[in-house]
Amino acid sequence: MVENNVSKYRKVLGKTGEKISPLGFGTHNIRDFINAEKALLKTIEYGINVFEISETYANGLVIEFFGRFLTKIKRDEVFIVFRVSPLILANPNTAEIKFKNILQKMNISHVDVIMLGWYEDAIPLDFQLRSLERIVDSGYARYIGVSGLKLKQLSNALNIMKKHEIAMIQNKYNVLDKRIEKDLIPFAIKNNITIQACSALEKGHALKHPVVIHIASKYGKTPAQVALSYIFSKPNVVALIKSENIDHVIEDIMSLNLVLSEEDLNALKSI
Repeated sequence: MVENNVSKYRKVLGKTGEKISPLGFGTHNIRDFINAEKALLKTIEYGINVFEISETYANGLVIEFFGRFLTKIKRDEVFIVFRVSPLILANPNTAEIKFKNILQKMNISHVDVIMLGWYEDAIPLDFQLRSLERIVDSGYARYIGVSGLKLKQLSNALNIMKKHEIAMIQNKYNVLDKRIEKDLIPFAIKNNITIQACSALEKGHALKHPVVIHIASKYGKTPAQVALSYIFSKPNVVALIKSENIDHVIEDIMSLNLVLSEEDLNALKSI
């Protein structure tokens, strides 16, 4: 294990008591699967354990890719967040069989979080949530998550749940887009739900903001590390990024060692 192991910074997932990395790595829009595998293996060396996948990514090729990746590590080294299509969850009577087939393609027995991939108006939310609960009941997943729900939809989802808690919600959040600070983050803190911030670097735009650049120069850090540190400073919030470049991976992981002053956090909040 490398010297700069960041497992000590793990945060508790919702009400589960389980500790996960504040930084997770996604697999959406992978262009080079060979370099992506090298990058993911490097994250394991540094103590990162959260990885996000979906059967919809790269027309299903990510499932095969991640299955190969898992053969090179121990299953208990990774915490898998699986974003599943609402189409699979549309029928609670068939959802668990369809998801079992996905697991078989990766040669694993379960994922850690089974997440509603996105909100789909055409499919009743209670059908989708019931499917998620059945998948957990079958042992194919340990916890439940949702993605992209607005506050009213999330509140409704909590009322629909019968047997299980919602442990995680994935939503867009970064130093340039702080809309969820007004409602979703306070709600998540009150209800002890972990928010996984996607678009954490706003496709690189966060790295070009003069305030971010100025603060980075003060600490001798990079703009990416400052932008991510802002996210980590929030209770109940973890970040999700994606990179196939090992140098960028290490740079992002080292953001966990950066603690920004209250003054600098306020400056970033004012952007």
